[in-house]
Amino acid sequence: MTSFFGDVWFQNSDDVVGGGAAPASGQGFTMNGDEMRALLKKCQDQRDFIRNQFYAAARLSQVVPPGDEPASKHAVDGPNGVNETGRFYEGHLRFQDEYFTELILRLEKSLGLTEEADRQAADATKKSGTID
Repeated sequence: MTSFFGDVWFQNSDDVVGGGAAPASGQGFTMNGDEMRALLKKCQDQRDFIRNQFYAAARLSQVVPPGDEPASKHAVDGPNGVNETGRFYEGHLRFQDEYFTELILRLEKSLGLTEEADRQAADATKKSGTID
């Protein structure tokens, strides 16, 4: 069972004999290897989309006032101005990128553990079927 972000638990149902029971207490979910691989692909695609947004959003925090007068300067550089809002948006995208990166790493780790267990089970099955 893997903990996501401290309080959400994940259990790969491929590792559970007799099906995928949910964790006994707290939040959690169970999915098989195919579902995990599909989720991993979706998370990777979403992270790529967020990264593309982040690069495009850089322009939102670098706006130059259209005129050299107080109203334009305040609208761009003042409180809740365009540049401040752009920096907030960049921070939000950075947070989402970090979240998806952590989720992807944990899914990959869980899949790696599952695939290793599958290889070991296949090897054990091959060995049990041979006569030595």
